[in-house]
Amino acid sequence: MKKNLCLSIFVAVLLPVTAFTIDDNPLLGKWEHSGKSQGQPFNLMAIFRANGTYDGFINKKEFVSGVYHMNHDTLYIADATCNDKYNGTYKMEFFGKLDSLKFHVIQDTCVGRRQATDGKVFKKLVTAGK
Repeated sequence: MKKNLCLSIFVAVLLPVTAFTIDDNPLLGKWEHSGKSQGQPFNLMAIFRANGTYDGFINKKEFVSGVYHMNHDTLYIADATCNDKYNGTYKMEFFGKLDSLKFHVIQDTCVGRRQATDGKVFKKLVTAGK
């Protein structure tokens, strides 16, 4: 009886902990948005790494690198194109199984970054073997 009680307590404590062990940072990985600009198709890809750095690519050509950090659903992002000491701030809205996201600008004076992300939906790219 005592064994069953201990096991029940263990399961009651452990199950909720393991049920919510998704990545602390759902932004990690490669994200892609495709669209048109001036009638021409384009592809925007961002790679967010666990070390707090990111790279951005337009049509497979790198155009920006910077740093970021997350606080709950808020993204703080900076890069040299708009002053690497200034953080743009965005609310992140994840969908489905965290396989797509939408950026919502909170505050960002960087016009290019804001135009490339605000209100845009990005899909997570799945790499082979996952």
